[in-house]
Amino acid sequence: MDARVELRKKLLKKTKEQMNEKFAGKEIHIIKAVRLLSDLDSINNLMSENASEWKIRQPSGEAAEAFTELNENTERIATEKKKLMEFIEKEMAAEFPNFSVLATPVLGAKLLASAGSKRRLCLMPASTIQVLGAEKALFAHLRRKANSPKHGHLFNHPLMQKLPRFKRGKIARIIAGKLAIALKQDFFNGENTSKEVLAELEKQIAKIAAEPVTPKQEMREKVLIEQHTEGAKKEPSEKSRTWTPDERRAYFAEKNKSTGANTGAGYRQTPFKRAEGDTWQKPHHEGRHFGGGFTPRGERSERPAFGRNENKSKSFGKGRFNKPKHSFKKF
Repeated sequence: MDARVELRKKLLKKTKEQMNEKFAGKEIHIIKAVRLLSDLDSINNLMSENASEWKIRQPSGEAAEAFTELNENTERIATEKKKLMEFIEKEMAAEFPNFSVLATPVLGAKLLASAGSKRRLCLMPASTIQVLGAEKALFAHLRRKANSPKHGHLFNHPLMQKLPRFKRGKIARIIAGKLAIALKQDFFNGENTSKEVLAELEKQIAKIAAEPVTPKQEMREKVLIEQHTEGAKKEPSEKSRTWTPDERRAYFAEKNKSTGANTGAGYRQTPFKRAEGDTWQKPHHEGRHFGGGFTPRGERSERPAFGRNENKSKSFGKGRFNKPKHSFKKF
């Protein structure tokens, strides 16, 4: 009983420490602000789009008053966004002097929100920081063997925007490594070397960007661009287009006549029959027994019944399939 009480006290203490780490730190205000900023972005975009469409129709009377109010609310949301960005920049510079300079304040705040707390983010390895924000793609890679993500939130880093697609993964690894070092400097109260590291990082990325493009990389980039630009404009092919039920029935009926088979996703015209003198042909939908064998209907009666002995037809319990595997003893 004393051990249970002691274990309960330890678990409660650990839970309190985790709650204090998650909600009592100063970084919780940055996390709430950056999440609200993303919500305000989507709301402001929707309101601006509706306001521009409404303005084309030239509202008058009560509609004009509602339109004016909508414009005022849109401006208020834009002002609130600016205030939130200023707050995030100020708090990130105070909490993460090195990290906020290398990652930019808003991007650093998004990485912090994905990690959950300052301690978790600062103790993360560079490989984890690189894919923060790409959790769905990462789990798709682990479960369904999809392509592994090369970057998450780091895709929005200013140093990666003007680079070709096939060089972003390499540069994302470099940026993530520098960010991991900067986070540990901030967590353990190290020196502020952000300007020197940023200048070194820019030189390293410029050197990688100036590297000659191999023919394989050029061809791959060209194929990706064509898929994104011209893929939506192409008309669907004969195989990819959707068939109507009548077209599907006609196709399978013609196929059955030409091949003599009874296939076609449920559109069987005649029942399967065995011709005299022909060898037995197994249909694709039958014969799925243990071991992959198939026994015709006329020959099934010749098999011995499951669980019966060869000498005695009704000797239940004496066949080789009914022998007990384990012996139980009474205690």
